Amino acid sequence: MKHMMQVWMATTAVMVLTTMALADSGNQLMQNQAHWYQAAATLVGPVDGIDAKTGTLLTLKTGSSVYMEGGSTLHLYQMNAHALKGSAVVKGSSTDLLKALKAGKVGSMSLVVPVAVLKSRESGLDDNADKALKSTENPEIRFDLTKESLVAGVSNDSYVMNASGTLTIAGVTNPVTLVSHVTISDNQIHLKGVQKLKMTDFKITPPSISLVVTSITCTDEITVYYDVIFAAK
Repeated sequence: MKHMMQVWMATTAVMVLTTMALADSGNQLMQNQAHWYQAAATLVGPVDGIDAKTGTLLTLKTGSSVYMEGGSTLHLYQMNAHALKGSAVVKGSSTDLLKALKAGKVGSMSLVVPVAVLKSRESGLDDNADKALKSTENPEIRFDLTKESLVAGVSNDSYVMNASGTLTIAGVTNPVTLVSHVTISDNQIHLKGVQKLKMTDFKITPPSISLVVTSITCTDEITVYYDVIFAAK
């Protein structure tokens, strides 16, 4: 009897989680609203140690967002970065950012996500993510630019940037190239893009949760969405 009760409780929990996930997705689509995980970071600021002795310092601005989506044996899951840090140095005037980017004159650029503020709506998932990302030893996820190139986009006022650099997650650093859609206006650079990654490339074991009759395991691949704005201080 006790075993049957455990099975019933576990099955019910899985059904409820699945129903909630589907219902939430459906409600969001019907209301034609952005999902909760697409929200802009509530706290933004500069990256420590980056200054502009020769050039113009750009820092991350309000309205920037980074979130990720992954899969599991149960359903999709999402995590949002509630805080972000970002800085860039452009070798030129902040009044002609387009010219500087076309000439490849971005001296440096870094975007940092503190692991502690990368949250889902499930505390169990957050705890497992902290462990998998080794947040105590490696409290930040960080992208550092090596070089960039800018080409014309599909419209007259849009561009595409290929930003080559390094991405550090859980203490492991790998080369990566981010392809971003770029618009420049009011002395601000707006970059938006999507990047697919694999946890195992950063020596991360995909998290899993064991239930009474089954286990839920995250898939290796995750998708990171970024929508960030840099401007002169």
